[in-house]
Amino acid sequence: MQLRIGELARRSGLTVRTLHHYHAIGLLVPSARADNGYRLYGRDDIARLHRIQALRRFGLPLADIGAYLDAPDMPLAGLVARQI
Repeated sequence: MQLRIGELARRSGLTVRTLHHYHAIGLLVPSARADNGYRLYGRDDIARLHRIQALRRFGLPLADIGAYLDAPDMPLAGLVARQI
């Protein structure tokens, strides 16, 4: 399953602009591009977006979320303690 950015925005409750921003800062990079240049998001991208949304709801800034997702062996407990 691959979703174009508009469909992912609708399903996630985010705006296309937010998804573009996540792409621009390297937080959520689409796994593919269609022949016409449209961004295509696969299952792994969608799972990453779900983790981003969960951490955002927890109140973490995007920079911390990016660091956590890029270092999966980093314990979440440390981030939680810092946030509290």
